[in-house]
Amino acid sequence: MTPAGSLDMLPEMSNGRRLCGLLVALLPLAAGCSGGTETGNPSLTGQLSYTGVSSAPTEIGVRDGGRVANVKRAWLDLAQVTVSSSGPCGLTTDNAFTVDALGVGDHAAGIHNATTFKATGGAFCSLELPFLRVSSDDMTAPAELRGHAIVLTGELADGTPFSIESDQTELVRLQAGDAGFDLSSSRADALLAFDFAAWLKGVDFAAASLDAGSINVSETSNTAVLRAFEAQLASGVALYRDRDQDGVIDDAPELLATAP
Repeated sequence: MTPAGSLDMLPEMSNGRRLCGLLVALLPLAAGCSGGTETGNPSLTGQLSYTGVSSAPTEIGVRDGGRVANVKRAWLDLAQVTVSSSGPCGLTTDNAFTVDALGVGDHAAGIHNATTFKATGGAFCSLELPFLRVSSDDMTAPAELRGHAIVLTGELADGTPFSIESDQTELVRLQAGDAGFDLSSSRADALLAFDFAAWLKGVDFAAASLDAGSINVSETSNTAVLRAFEAQLASGVALYRDRDQDGVIDDAPELLATAP
């Protein structure tokens, strides 16, 4: 079978520890819930959850529907998230909180899992999310993710299977606009989206070599394709407001922070 072509023409995106689901929803919970750390007196309790999306679903589908490729599984190992008022937004406040590590999850599963946090409400400027590399001898992790930080598997439109294995432990930093973004007890709802279309935008599957009818992108095979994928990681992560608390990007999304 012949692999489908390059994704170079895709548009820019417009906008515990084990097995969980890529979106972040900060949903107010009852007082007394545990999780995370904060500075000052916490005025809100929220929930951070994750899942994957596609900003170009007709090109790159999540499980199905893509005319170029479909991402079937997206294994990630996600560490502790830090949200802070520090950064280039010009904020004079000093406020920050952390959210416990989510851990390993398949973020193409169509669900979102969550960790809770407590925080002092106010204006924030930045979010930091580290990707972790799973130990190769970690028997609690999925076999395909052992020794790696990110593994995407799926099929091209012509049925050619592909896998992308990245060992990159990147710290993704998202930045708000000049005024930052606010969190309060009534506005503590947001979505952290991992955009597969943005991640695969620079990946030229047509230039990749086949091995037994499959495309494997890794440190030992199709390394130029791997570097193109890794160059898009930060651009494929963004934070949105989730007004209706449903863990889904709103029809008219309010973007809170993106990679600078």
